[in-house]
Amino acid sequence: MRPRFLAVLAASLMAAAAGPANASTYGDTLTVIWRPLPNLPVLVRPGDNFTVWANAPSGSSDWTASLTFGALSIPLAPAGGGYQASRLRWELDFQVPQGVPEEIYDLTLQSGASTPDTSRHSVKVLPAFRTSYYFAQISDTHLPEHGFSSDAGFNPADTSGMGDFDAVIEDLNVIHPEFIIHTGDLVNEGELEEYLGMYEMGRAQAMLSRLRDPVFVSSGNHDQGGWQATPPPDGTARKNWWRYFGWPFLGNPPAGDPYHSQDYHFDYGPLHVIGLEAYINNGSYDHYMQNIWGAQSFTAEQMNWLNADIAAAPPGSKKLLFYHYDFGGTLANGQPGANFSQINPTALGLDGAIWGHNHFVSEGNLGARPFNLGIQAVIDGLRTFRIFRVTNGAMSPGPMHHCGGTSSTPTDSLTLVWSGPNDGTRSTLTATVRNRFGETWDHARLVFNMVDRDSAYGATGGTIAQTIRQGGMVNVYVDCTLPAGGITAVSVYPTTPIAGVGGPSAHVLDLDRPIPNPYRPGAGDLMVRFSLPTAGQASVELFDLSGRLVAELFSGWSGAGARAVSWDGTLGDGRLAGAGVYWVRLRARGEVRSVRFVALR
Repeated sequence: MRPRFLAVLAASLMAAAAGPANASTYGDTLTVIWRPLPNLPVLVRPGDNFTVWANAPSGSSDWTASLTFGALSIPLAPAGGGYQASRLRWELDFQVPQGVPEEIYDLTLQSGASTPDTSRHSVKVLPAFRTSYYFAQISDTHLPEHGFSSDAGFNPADTSGMGDFDAVIEDLNVIHPEFIIHTGDLVNEGELEEYLGMYEMGRAQAMLSRLRDPVFVSSGNHDQGGWQATPPPDGTARKNWWRYFGWPFLGNPPAGDPYHSQDYHFDYGPLHVIGLEAYINNGSYDHYMQNIWGAQSFTAEQMNWLNADIAAAPPGSKKLLFYHYDFGGTLANGQPGANFSQINPTALGLDGAIWGHNHFVSEGNLGARPFNLGIQAVIDGLRTFRIFRVTNGAMSPGPMHHCGGTSSTPTDSLTLVWSGPNDGTRSTLTATVRNRFGETWDHARLVFNMVDRDSAYGATGGTIAQTIRQGGMVNVYVDCTLPAGGITAVSVYPTTPIAGVGGPSAHVLDLDRPIPNPYRPGAGDLMVRFSLPTAGQASVELFDLSGRLVAELFSGWSGAGARAVSWDGTLGDGRLAGAGVYWVRLRARGEVRSVRFVALR
């Protein structure tokens, strides 16, 4: 153990001598929202409830929450929960409204007595849990680079590891896994936040948000270990992890949640996925509170939790365990146990186990069941990822792949070339993808950012999955298949303007979705088109999410056929309507039609 006073003094002197390393600063440290997080997101569907952990006084009230993606803001309806005294935190349930587009959203939470807190890149809304999909594994990114601060010639401004991770991010953003698992060593030295001004965890947190799909992270020895050769005191790396990735209470957990490690699970349909934190806490690493964390992971507390979690998994589910490495735990004499002595997938009742740590590990047995597979690193130009294909929960691992652009692989393994700027200024755009990987990506997705001129869009080379109108542009999501070794061209183009796309049928009672959607009150009118099969009385009304009448757009006699009405975005008192989800309701001939739209501010 290093004496704390001497360690802090040394750190101050070294940091002062080194001067500012770069322009980096803090990332988003935890304040109110403790879960979901960028490294521990939640997967939900429209209509689902999910739970938010909040760190706030027990007397807090009037909680509100919303999801944000770009200019799109979606209020969430409260669905229960409250303060959990035994766990010393709020556990609040919120419901995702119907019709929310598929995306990964920021979550904002606020009480009547607090300022808003935002957990970025933490809520993935899915249209459904798919029965056939794939997910990805990556490991050992060692951000921002792989040099050690105690080495001679160390350069605090080196960001070479971020380039390696960016190459993997670019490919995965096209391949489009349902989720990504990161098996540890996210950063290179968990102690380097304020020390040397490197803020490694804050920068790593920001990089996670570059992925278009949700990522679940388990910690590794570089994340929480800390080193004897560096000035920061023992436990600095672990505490840095707690304040960015969760959770400060692990040092002294409450009675209702008595665990000292960040171990967790999530479910995707019939697939039950379990993550364990891993670390080394002896030798050249820290020796921090070994009475709790031992010489290394996994502790008896962790193994007991793991066995209980596996036993409690939903009946019939497939079970996957991910972690950084099986270091072997701590023996009765306090010494570290042997590697690979704690995780036996067969004995534990798992369908598979995946891990990292060994940067150059050989390919494992892909056909074994249960499988037990390591993966090579992202850092040092390896740029490795693996895809697992899933059908009804049953997993089939694929081979390790390496993204290109390095000296050993000078040609990118996947290239994406746009015919013009993909920035919301074009009405037609083509993306050409060359897939040099030896594996077909049959769930690939491209996102075209097109100009919003109230036009519908069509596509060739793929299928439009959805469109989102926000921020003055149309995001067109196109699903496509990228054959192994092939070249695929996908084009998006405007079809007929929305106002002229057939419109409502003149032969049935019909109500079109309002345009534009999302709509910004005060920035023009909202147009609502409807039709009646025969002449008669009709009404078109607008309601907020609580069911309160906001505006009456039409009431009276209408002839047969299609017609349009509009709304200027104001309330009865002349004020602009607030942001939120609204409903338009058409009533005629004893029948009702309704559609939803989103208002922004």
